[in-house]
Amino acid sequence: LNTSDTETAVCNLGSVNLIQHLKQGALGPELDHDKLKRTVNTAMRMLDNVIDINYYAVKKARDSNFKHRPVGMGIMAFQDSLYEMRVPYASKAAIEFADSSMEAVCYYAYWASTELAKERGRYSTYQGSLWDQGILPLDTLDMLEKARGGYIEVDRSTTLDWEALRQKIKIDGMRNSNCVA
Repeated sequence: LNTSDTETAVCNLGSVNLIQHLKQGALGPELDHDKLKRTVNTAMRMLDNVIDINYYAVKKARDSNFKHRPVGMGIMAFQDSLYEMRVPYASKAAIEFADSSMEAVCYYAYWASTELAKERGRYSTYQGSLWDQGILPLDTLDMLEKARGGYIEVDRSTTLDWEALRQKIKIDGMRNSNCVA
């Protein structure tokens, strides 16, 4: 987050209660993507509203918040969800659920931010940002790998249509410089 002589970093946080986004599937409880998408969309709108209606005791914090509009959508009740699904915490299935649930939260949060940009306008420092350059957070793994001069052992597989999101951001921009915690 942006901090300098003229700005104090601010992040407006929210959490999705993951266990409330499970539904009964053919093999037991599974993530309800439709409900998760609706929740994240609503939460992103609310977090964006917080930026405008918040009380700021520090001018540098207010200025930074209005310039970059950072929010952080996260999750809670991850372990509770694993328990409900009867998945051991230290299992490969738990890692796969962590990857897929956070991919969904990120995707839906980014999509919501680009919808808000279309409706309300882009954040003022969008031009020249990584978003503006077509670089999504998942792309920064390649940049990190190059900077470190070696391989980074991270699962980079995806299940959602990131190319469609990339194209939407190219057209509509982003409302928030940061979207997830």
